[in-house]
Amino acid sequence: ATAVDSGDSDTDDRQGLGYFERFRVSHDIIRDPTRYFDLSTLDPTDEARFDPTGGGDPVRSIGQFEHTQLKKQAVDEQVETEKATPTHLAKSAHVERKGAIWLRFEPFILHVMCRSLSAASALMAAARPSLKNVGLTSFKHGCGRYVVAIWGDEGLDMPLTPPDDSTIGFFAGREAWLAELVNERHKRNWAKIERFVTEVRKMPNVVDNVNGWSQIPTPSNDMPPVPATTAAPKRFDVVGDVAILNNMPSGDAKEREAVGKAIMARNKALKVCVARASALSGTERAPGESLITIAGAKRSPLITTHQEYGIKCVVDLENSFFSPRMGPERLRICQQVARGEKILVLFCGVGMDCLQIAGRTEAESVIAVELNPLAAECARRGQRMLERNKAVKTLGAAERLQIIEGDVMDVLPTLERESFDRIVAPRPKEGALDGDLGSGDGGAAFLEQLLPLLKPVGSELHWYDFAADHELPTCDRTRETLERGCDKCGLCMEVIHVAQVGSIAKRQFRVCMDVRLVGRK
Repeated sequence: ATAVDSGDSDTDDRQGLGYFERFRVSHDIIRDPTRYFDLSTLDPTDEARFDPTGGGDPVRSIGQFEHTQLKKQAVDEQVETEKATPTHLAKSAHVERKGAIWLRFEPFILHVMCRSLSAASALMAAARPSLKNVGLTSFKHGCGRYVVAIWGDEGLDMPLTPPDDSTIGFFAGREAWLAELVNERHKRNWAKIERFVTEVRKMPNVVDNVNGWSQIPTPSNDMPPVPATTAAPKRFDVVGDVAILNNMPSGDAKEREAVGKAIMARNKALKVCVARASALSGTERAPGESLITIAGAKRSPLITTHQEYGIKCVVDLENSFFSPRMGPERLRICQQVARGEKILVLFCGVGMDCLQIAGRTEAESVIAVELNPLAAECARRGQRMLERNKAVKTLGAAERLQIIEGDVMDVLPTLERESFDRIVAPRPKEGALDGDLGSGDGGAAFLEQLLPLLKPVGSELHWYDFAADHELPTCDRTRETLERGCDKCGLCMEVIHVAQVGSIAKRQFRVCMDVRLVGRK
């Protein structure tokens, strides 16, 4: 916290200020206007009196005026060198100093960190009668992080000389008027500060019970109390305004509701807390009726709007699969997309992958395929939201996106061969068929259909698979599946990246292998 004191008395009258006990600014040393700003010292033609600090307190500048001093030193060295040269021609003794001289009078600026909303409100009420620009700039509810910003309005910022020659003054002959203007603003500024200090001294001692200063956050009194017996889980997913627990909390309905309310108390944006009663199953990986609302409003259907890096999508939590933990991976894919690429996104779900690519990149076209009709409808609603999203900086994002509802195995044969620069295939887990102990083909059937759609040279495939911890980081089984698929299609490939992008179970992970095609065999 920062304190402002008038400095009129020698006694320490800071008791009861609560928020201002650590620092104190005494301004009586610069209250003399002639000492604060002496315009005559800014005359660059007067070598004896020239002082770029404006006659202020003798405090060493930190980079603010060193460029002027270095330039003057360089000019002096150049003149001495020319005088020592035998072929030196007589020149004018007048040396121009380039670079404009600016007059800047900074207004009063104060930032105070308060420990509660009541303290911040009392401080703002004390500041508003004299300083109008007062507001709560940032806060972290529940952790005692409320920052009040207070600005004065008495400031000046104008040039005194042109940039090409600092010896020419705009206000030559009017120095007294300019000094009077600055000092008048200076006096008005201090008058407002005096009023603010007076109001702060009148603040009651009980507004904020602070004895000294602690760097350790303390819980705010404004937060609703949480029962001591409530053990809120540390990890949960947040989709829109819904908190999702992967496991049902123990206890009866009231105890589970207390857990849900404790989670929602951490984040005021959360309106619903649900828990999974059983694991995901099926190719669509939709939770279905396994999602149980334990706290908050009852929604049917359970639909929310989720935002990720400025892009919004609609999520039907009961009838579609969506993982917010894949957000960084979606951003990584977007960062690899080049201008003019044609992109195909398979198993797009609610469409966040294709929406991110269409809204954040300059791809020529994006085609997304999804089997689940409810998820495909969510993707189409997200496409309509993309049209009016101000966070989207690329033109025609919604027009460049095409969403196809249908089975991937039926849609792929209808698309043009060797036409795509990039294919994203976040295929769903097929239960016991996938993984290191799975009995399936690891998605080989999909590969044989999608590889012919890629351009044979330079195109890339982002292939998602499921691996155990002992297979990381090389994921040889996934590599062998891709190599066999390329062999059947007569293509050559190289692996450019392998990433662990999520956890699906204990010691089981979702991985992404980026492959580039380098030609035909």
